[in-house]
Amino acid sequence: MTRPHDFKRNSSQDWPFPFSAPGRPKKRALPARTESRWPFTSIDALDSEQPPPVFVRSPVSVESLKKELLGFADDVGVISIDHPAIAHERDEIRYVYPHAKSLICLIGKENKAAMQSRYLPTANHELYTCEERIFEMGRRTIEYIETLGGAGLTTTIGWPQEVSQRWADKIWPLSHRLVAQAAGLGVIGTSRNFLHKKFGAYCLIDTVVSNLEFPDREFDQTSEWNPCLNCNLCVASCPTDAIKSDGDFDFFACYNHTYRDSIPGFLDLVQDLGAAKPKRFAKRWNDSEIAALWQSLSFKVEYRCFNCVATCPAEIHGPFHADRGVRRDYLDHVMKPLAHTRRHVEEQFVIDTPSAREEFGIPPGQWRTRPDITRPNARGTRLVNLQRIRTSNIDSMMRNMPHYFRGTEARGLDFVAHLAFSGDGGGDWTLRIAEQRCQVVPEAPPKADLRLRCDGSLFLRIHRGETSPVWALITGRLRLDGRRELFLHFARLFPSTLGNTLLERAQWYGRRIWQRIQKPWRKNRTT
Repeated sequence: MTRPHDFKRNSSQDWPFPFSAPGRPKKRALPARTESRWPFTSIDALDSEQPPPVFVRSPVSVESLKKELLGFADDVGVISIDHPAIAHERDEIRYVYPHAKSLICLIGKENKAAMQSRYLPTANHELYTCEERIFEMGRRTIEYIETLGGAGLTTTIGWPQEVSQRWADKIWPLSHRLVAQAAGLGVIGTSRNFLHKKFGAYCLIDTVVSNLEFPDREFDQTSEWNPCLNCNLCVASCPTDAIKSDGDFDFFACYNHTYRDSIPGFLDLVQDLGAAKPKRFAKRWNDSEIAALWQSLSFKVEYRCFNCVATCPAEIHGPFHADRGVRRDYLDHVMKPLAHTRRHVEEQFVIDTPSAREEFGIPPGQWRTRPDITRPNARGTRLVNLQRIRTSNIDSMMRNMPHYFRGTEARGLDFVAHLAFSGDGGGDWTLRIAEQRCQVVPEAPPKADLRLRCDGSLFLRIHRGETSPVWALITGRLRLDGRRELFLHFARLFPSTLGNTLLERAQWYGRRIWQRIQKPWRKNRTT
């Protein structure tokens, strides 16, 4: 029997990509994170039985198909399964539907006024209303395909995704945004939202995977349109600083805030209840958070932020950049009210790191700032533990490392680490950190500043917070070569559970007092 780790590991570097990176990339030692090319493990590792595909030649042209579908869809695009934009997902798509030959992208327009409302429940309601519309579009598309003698299906557009099968990993088999961009309907913007040429950020996407076969020359072509070259409004309005103007994107910063009443919040709740420590639970949770999670579990997930959608002017891209009056009106009537109101109404969830605790003044044993009792809905800033989103295997852990990585903790660091894992699921990995970015490649580096050797399952337990790295070093189960001091940075770079002993609290307060003493001295010295 062949085991999953016997297959070649995937990397986001394995496929040439036809699209430029979103944003305005700066020349850096490492490229921006390529979450749009996040591959899953080899399909053969799941099921080596691959039925032979059966295709059906379409009796109508692509244009005739689109004309029919535009009778109920807001926009339509068609690409081949062989398009290079989805090369890293082709095997996964065919795992879902072995007869996939063409991908039909459906666009559903959202109500702009609702998405820009300062009252977030209105935006959430519009999101789900549009989802229901696009589900119906997919059903009618498949009915029409069947009249042509073909067949097809839709993959997931929202919850539930393949959480039970793939958590925590890439939980979608098909990236709808990549299909839409390849079909020339728009681009993936700096915010990582799909920006439609006509509807801007105010749209949702679904894809029908079909066995219809069209001549290659008929497929839609990628567009060169890009509204993000001279605009950074999503960067300015993001409450978590997840969106970077240089093309980087902090997936977990956005995920832990916007999706707080979904998976990350539920994981926190269950683990805090399991800890059976009432005082600790009361410090982490307040009544409004518990009520919000109950609402999402009982009805639908309520997303806590739509700023990147609501402040995006892509649908008026031309006038916005050409007419100063249009731009001033947009900033005064859209950008400023949203940025002000949502910043004060939304609860901020920040990933728990030493830098975050210093910035917000939160000592060990505490997880939030004091709320401002003079304002309604003010509940303070809450720190969330990134280590609670735990991966289940070595391959997934290593490919997720760039997302766990906290660039704010890596200032001044530039090194290459060789992680050599033995045992089941073992192998060689290169981890490179430079200019506050992280890159992971499934191979041994030609030269490394630090070499770490241990059983793969041991490092996975350390990463999950189940084993002490200090004890692993003392007992010799984890061995270091080269610049061993670099390993001391790992707990900050890839956040782990911070200590809560009396000594650690005393050290934290001591540093704060020393910084206050040093501050006026440094100021006087510079003046």
